Amino acid sequence: MLGLALKAEVHSNAGKYGYKFLDIPVSPVSMALAGRGIHSPANSSAWLTQPAATCMQNAKSAAVSHSAWIAETAYTTAWYSNARRSSHLGLAWRNLNYGDIEKRDETGFLIGHYQPVDIAVNGNYAHRLNPYLYAGVNLGVIYQKLDTASSLAMATDLGFTALPPLKDSAVSLAARNLGVANKTDLEAAKLPFSFDVDLYKGFELGQQHLGLEAGVISAVDSDLRYTLSAELKLVERLYLRGGYKLNFDAESFTAGMGIELSSFVIDYGFAAMDKGLGDVHSFGLRYNF
Repeated sequence: MLGLALKAEVHSNAGKYGYKFLDIPVSPVSMALAGRGIHSPANSSAWLTQPAATCMQNAKSAAVSHSAWIAETAYTTAWYSNARRSSHLGLAWRNLNYGDIEKRDETGFLIGHYQPVDIAVNGNYAHRLNPYLYAGVNLGVIYQKLDTASSLAMATDLGFTALPPLKDSAVSLAARNLGVANKTDLEAAKLPFSFDVDLYKGFELGQQHLGLEAGVISAVDSDLRYTLSAELKLVERLYLRGGYKLNFDAESFTAGMGIELSSFVIDYGFAAMDKGLGDVHSFGLRYNF
């Protein structure tokens, strides 16, 4: 176990893949639960990471979140989720804002500014195949712009969620970021494909509920990464969350909370980063119809 916590050597494919903003946790709930929270009933954005996971819920909501990401970037997401136990429809918009970046000539003279753009629009459909198995698919268009060069990509995610004969448990598999992109200048950026496995078990503790989740992420540009998280729901209104990431380059401890106020839910997520990068804070507001 100690070996998992140690940083791995630089992967041979590191730096060869673009569109990395697709792997940023979408919501404060995901942020607080080690970047996952796939099976959390409070995570209405889980379908963006695991296309089938939200299908078995019975809820309709719209939400927005904002994260102060690393290096003074900002990550904003808005999404709609309509889960009816037998099917799910979702729509999301994601944007990573880099702010203004100086543009200088070969002598170092400032000649202006430019603002890089990373935007993704995704749709989801999931369906119950039988009482114990769900399948889902995400389809997305991704736009990336750096100064005068830009590229466009089409991507899909595929997911399956199974409900074992163990009360309040789930197993999910997902293949993420499958697709193609056109060229930026002379070279086409590759999508950061990954294969994910997530395991979940819930426990009733009197009038409270505890959910435990573990995940394994196999990405093309890194060694195996692991996540552990827990969510405790108290008095039907308050959520306390925490997690830990193992074998990640610069990430480790995560935490957060959520509170339900009538039809509104306010969420906060925190992720500790290595010294020099700055810790990450995420806030979200969700409305349940």
